[in-house]
Amino acid sequence: MCIQKCEFSTLYDWQRKHVQGPEFILHDGPPFANGKPHIGHAINKILKDIIIRQKLLQGYQIHYVPGWDCHGLPIELKALVGETNLSAVTIRKKAEQFAREAIADQKEAFRSWGVMADWDKCYFTFDKQYVKNLLRQFHRLYEMDLVYRDVKPVFWSPSSRTALAEAELEYNPAHCSMAITVRLLMQRVPDAICSFIPPHIASVFALIWTTTPWTLPVNQAVCFNPDLSYSLVSIDGHSGEMYIVASELVEMLQQKLCRRVEIVTTFPGSSLGGARYIHPCRSEQVQPFLPAAHVTTTKGTGLVHSAPAHGPEDYLVALEHSIRIECFVDEAGCYTEDAGPALQGLSVLSEGNEAVMTLMSENILHSEQLVHSYPYDWRTKQPVILRACCQWFIDTNAIKQKAIEALKTVKIFPEHGGSAKSGGGLLAQLERRPYWCISRQRVWGVPLPVFYHKTSGTPILTESLINHLCYLLDEHGRDFWWTLPLDRLVPEEVLSEHAVSLDELEKGQDILDIWFDSGFSWSSVLNGQKVADLYLEGLDQFNGWFQSSLMTSVALRGQAPYRAVFVHGFAVDAEGRKMSKSQGNVVDPLDITHGGQDKKSEPAYGIDTLRWWVACHATEHSNIPVSRNVLEASAEAVHKIRIVLRFLLGTLHDLPSDVDVNSEENLYILDRYLLHLLLDFNQNVSQCYENYQIKRVCTMLINFITNEVSALYCHLTKDRLYCAAVNAPERRACQLVMNHILETLTRTVAPVLPHLAEEVYLYHPCKAGVRLFKSGVVKPSPKWYQPEVEDIMNLALEVKQTLNKMSPVTNTQQLAATVFSSGETLTLLKMLQEEVQTCWSQLTEILQVSSVTLVESGSHLKFNVELAETSRHLCGRCRRFTAHSANEPCDRCQQVLDKLRVTI
Repeated sequence: MCIQKCEFSTLYDWQRKHVQGPEFILHDGPPFANGKPHIGHAINKILKDIIIRQKLLQGYQIHYVPGWDCHGLPIELKALVGETNLSAVTIRKKAEQFAREAIADQKEAFRSWGVMADWDKCYFTFDKQYVKNLLRQFHRLYEMDLVYRDVKPVFWSPSSRTALAEAELEYNPAHCSMAITVRLLMQRVPDAICSFIPPHIASVFALIWTTTPWTLPVNQAVCFNPDLSYSLVSIDGHSGEMYIVASELVEMLQQKLCRRVEIVTTFPGSSLGGARYIHPCRSEQVQPFLPAAHVTTTKGTGLVHSAPAHGPEDYLVALEHSIRIECFVDEAGCYTEDAGPALQGLSVLSEGNEAVMTLMSENILHSEQLVHSYPYDWRTKQPVILRACCQWFIDTNAIKQKAIEALKTVKIFPEHGGSAKSGGGLLAQLERRPYWCISRQRVWGVPLPVFYHKTSGTPILTESLINHLCYLLDEHGRDFWWTLPLDRLVPEEVLSEHAVSLDELEKGQDILDIWFDSGFSWSSVLNGQKVADLYLEGLDQFNGWFQSSLMTSVALRGQAPYRAVFVHGFAVDAEGRKMSKSQGNVVDPLDITHGGQDKKSEPAYGIDTLRWWVACHATEHSNIPVSRNVLEASAEAVHKIRIVLRFLLGTLHDLPSDVDVNSEENLYILDRYLLHLLLDFNQNVSQCYENYQIKRVCTMLINFITNEVSALYCHLTKDRLYCAAVNAPERRACQLVMNHILETLTRTVAPVLPHLAEEVYLYHPCKAGVRLFKSGVVKPSPKWYQPEVEDIMNLALEVKQTLNKMSPVTNTQQLAATVFSSGETLTLLKMLQEEVQTCWSQLTEILQVSSVTLVESGSHLKFNVELAETSRHLCGRCRRFTAHSANEPCDRCQQVLDKLRVTI
C-alpha cells in the first residue's frame, strides 16, 4: 500500500510529462471550503477520478486541477459562530483561517480515496492571481455593457442580510403562508359596466388574492389581462356592493366563500384600462389598473395586486409604465418608517404580516392557510423575501440567446434517465432566469471594485483603476480594500480622468457573488482559451456553477466552457431521506473506509468498497442510497472481484516472464471462444466508459466474471491447469488466455478500484517493475473476433445443458456420454473431438464427463444424448474417471509422473 500511495502521488505529474496523447480536460468545480469532507465529496471526487483514470488508460494526457471555492457566506457564518460586532478585517481573517483548515481536511480525504491529481498545485478562489483575474473580467463585462447597477427586486435573506442568487436558495415544500382575498374600492369604474350598476349599489370593488399580505402597504397597481373575460358580480350577504373578478374564476370564488355569487354582466379585460381604485392602506392615494401578460386564471381572482419592489413581473410592469419603485422594507426584513407608525420595525415575515391583516380586516373577504413550496436561504434555513434594492446585475437578456445556442452543442450525461433526465434541466433554468444579481452585502469575498460619486451615484470604474487595484492586491494582500484609506485606493490618474476630487467619492461596500467567483474558474484554470471536455457536478449545479460558467464564457468568448456535462445525484439514507446533521443520518466517508468509533457504526469497508459504491449508485438516480445493506452488497462485489483476480493471478505463477503472451498456437476452441467473448466484453465496456455509463460497466464486469470467467472458463479448464504437464502446450495455451482475461479485467476495474488493480500488477509474474497506469494503451487483438467459434461453443454448451438436465448424479465425471447427431451438427462437434470415442478431447473437457462417443444418426433431431455409468476408474491424481484400474493413475497422469521422476 505504501508503494501505491507513492505511485498515486506522482502519477498525475508523470503523465503530464510522459503521455503524448491528446489532452482530456476535466475541469474541477470547486467545493466550498466550509467544513469536513462528507459523502457528497466522495461521490463527486471519486466519479471524476474514475473518468480521468479511464481516459489515461486510453492514452489521453489528463488535465485536472482540483480547486476550492473559498469565499461566501457558508464559510463566514461557520467561522463566526457566536461572535458579533467584529470589524471587516477580523471577519476576513477568521473566515480565511477557517477556509484553509477545511481545505487541508478535505484535501487529505481526497488523496486517501486515491484521487489522481497534483495536490500541491490546486486553485483557490482567494488566491491573488485568481482575484486579479476576477477584477479584470468584471471590468471587461462592464466595458461591454454586460454589467450594470440598478434598483430591482432580488431574493433577499433577512437572516443573512444580503441578496441571494437563485442557486443559493432551497425550496421548502411544506412552507405555510396566509392567503387572503381582499376587496379594493373602485374610484373609477370602467364605462363598459356603468350601465349595469343599479342605483342602490353604493360601492364597486375589485377582488385580489395574495399569499403575501405584507406587500399590500407598498401596492402600486392592480394588473389585469386584456385577453381575459371579467364579470361584475353580486355576493349574497354583501348588499349594496358589487365585485369585479375574472369570469373563469367566479365558480371558484363561490366555493371559497361558501356564498352564492351571481354574475350581473361580463365584459372584456381591455375595458379595465382606464379604471382606478383606492389604495388598500392609504385612502388618499388612487392607483391604476395596468395590463399584464403574467395574469392568468389558474388561481386567485384574475386581478393581481402589484408591488414592484417585491416581484419580478410587477417590476417589469412598473418599468413599462414608468412607475417609481417604492420599498418600505429594510435589510433586516422589517418595515421602515415609510410604512407608517403602526407597521414600522415589524418583521414582514411574522408580526408585520399579522399587523397588515389586522389593519385591513374589514376588507378581507376570505383567509386561508396555504401550504406550498417557498424559497429559503440555503445557509440559515430561514425564508427569504423579494426586495428591491440597488444591486449590480449581469444583463442576462443580452447573453441568454447566445448561451442557449451554445448549449445545443453540449452533451448532457447520463443521456437516458438517471439524475440528469435531459439537458432540459440546464436549458429550462437558463430560459426563465430574468437577471443575475452579482453583488452581495458581506465582507468575505472579492470586493466589487467600484467607487461612486456621492451626489449622482455614478460608478467610477476604469482600466487604470483596475490596474491600480491589482497592484495594491499584490503589495498589500487580500484585505487591501478594507485596510487602505481612500486616497491610496484611488490614484490621481483616475481622479483626473473623471474630473472629480477625492471628497466627492465613496467606496463601494459590496462583494462579488460567489457564483461569479467560481463561474470564472475556466478563465483562470484553463488560461481563458481552452474548453473543458467535461464538467462533472451534482444535480443542483444546473442552477449554479454549470450556468454561471456558461454565461460568463459565452459573454466573453462566445462559446460554452465545456463540451459535455455529467450530472450525479445526492446521498440519502435507507428511507430515502436527505442526509442532514439535524436528522442524525449523515454518513461520514471515513466511517465507511475505516469504521465508526462505536458498536452501532458501520464496519470498516475500505476504500475499494467506497469507490465501488460510488461507481454503482451515483449516476443512475437523483437519490443515491447509503445504507448498511447497500454497502454490504458493494463489499461483496469487491470481494468477488478480488477472489477471481487472485485466482487468475495464481494460475500464472509459473508463466515465464519472456513468454510470447500473444501467441495463438495450441489454443483450444474453448480458449478461442473466451478470447472472442473477451473482445466483445472489452468493446462494450469501452463504449460504456465513453458514455460515462459507469454503473453499466460495474454490472457487466460482475456478470462477466461470474458467468463467462468463473462458472465457465475457470471451471472447465481446472484439469488442464492443475493436472497437465507444466510445459504442456494445452496448459500453456490456457495460461495465456488466463493472462488475457486478467489483463482485460484488471484494466476494466482499474478506474474504479485502482488500488486493487495496481496490487495485481505488483504480483504479476510478467509485470515486474511495471505500474498499470504507466503501462500505456493495451488493446485486445481484433483476431480474437471469431464468430465461427461462437457457433461451435454454443452447440457444445447446448449439449452440456441437456446432459446436465439428464444426469442422475451430481458429478457428471462418473458418466460416459454418447451424442447422436448428423449433418452440420456432427461436423461442428467433430471440431471438438476428432476421435469417435475418447476421454481426452476438447468436448470431454467442456461436457465434464469421463468420455464422449460421437455417433452419426439418421434422426431428424438436432442431437440426442445417452448417458451410462463409465467403466473407467477414478484417477487418484486428477480425480477424473479416466484410469484403467482402481489403484493406478490414468494414462495422462502417468506420463506427467514419469517426466517428473526423470527430472528428479
